[in-house]
Amino acid sequence: MRWPVVAAAGLLAFAGWEWARQQEEGGAVVEFVNQISEEVADVANSLTGYSYSKVPEQYRAAIAAAEANHGLPDQMLARLLWQECRYRESIITGRVRSPAGALGIAQFMPATAAEMGIDPLDPFAAIDAAGRYLRSLYRQTGQWDKALAAYNWGIGNVKRKGLAVAPTETRNYFTQILADIGLGGIYA
Repeated sequence: MRWPVVAAAGLLAFAGWEWARQQEEGGAVVEFVNQISEEVADVANSLTGYSYSKVPEQYRAAIAAAEANHGLPDQMLARLLWQECRYRESIITGRVRSPAGALGIAQFMPATAAEMGIDPLDPFAAIDAAGRYLRSLYRQTGQWDKALAAYNWGIGNVKRKGLAVAPTETRNYFTQILADIGLGGIYA
């Protein structure tokens, strides 16, 4: 997955060049930065295949409520759940389990679901629990990249080892989620 990084780097280099050009001309830098941010988010979304339109209508209200109730950035939970299950019915219902044994829409391990007090195959309970769990991870780490990494790799690994040695899967996990919701490079 190096080409998405190259594409993003190219956009950032162009953004820097354009910003310098506009500084010389006295242009509207804020407007330009907003425009580039939207374009980078659009490119990131096209690279990962995610768009909010892929969130099934039946889960949208529950996801929005969980994001609001738990103070999550807009669409973060929707994007995380897409990463976990791609909203595939066979995964949500538990007909398909992850190789590690994770279940349901939020891909909770059975022990984590028990700690959260939910049935991981109840998508509405799991959506709220995933929001609650992600907020807890954020409180423990203080940064969204670390909280997302902890959701994927485990809080113990993030605390003991740090993100620098996180597996490629985990680095891609939090980087892609943050980029797709327009928070690439903004972690606090």
